[in-house]
Amino acid sequence: MRFMFVVAAFLLFFGYGNSRVPHGMAHEGGCHKFSGKIFCESGDAILPTATVGLWEADDHDDKVLNGGDDFVVAAPISRDGTFEFEACEWDEFLGWKLESVEFYLEFRNACPNVDYTYADFTLADRFMHYIIPKEGHFIIHTAEFLDMIDEYLPK
Repeated sequence: MRFMFVVAAFLLFFGYGNSRVPHGMAHEGGCHKFSGKIFCESGDAILPTATVGLWEADDHDDKVLNGGDDFVVAAPISRDGTFEFEACEWDEFLGWKLESVEFYLEFRNACPNVDYTYADFTLADRFMHYIIPKEGHFIIHTAEFLDMIDEYLPK
């Protein structure tokens, strides 16, 4: 009995972790175009090593059964912060193809001193703007964030 408890605790801890994980935005399964522009909150220029990765998010309930989030595709981010790529993806649960899929973006090595940042909020077929925060690994979309993005957008 103790062994089962230890195994269950191990799976919960490492399966879900104790930190926030990306959830993703629901889209219809199929092919979509993703595009946008990133900015560094620090004001620094975008690094030449910057990439954006598209991930398919699995619900917490099916991470153990489905093996967790699936990497879909990566694309470079240009020096001016823009990116554009197309990807085709369907979510599956125990081998069954589902109608919807949840996507999130992962920005890697885009700004100095920031290894990676997740964007839960992404809309396919729509140009999006993101600010890579100085600290933390998530782009937060609040009223304050939306006000702050205005200073980065062209007038």
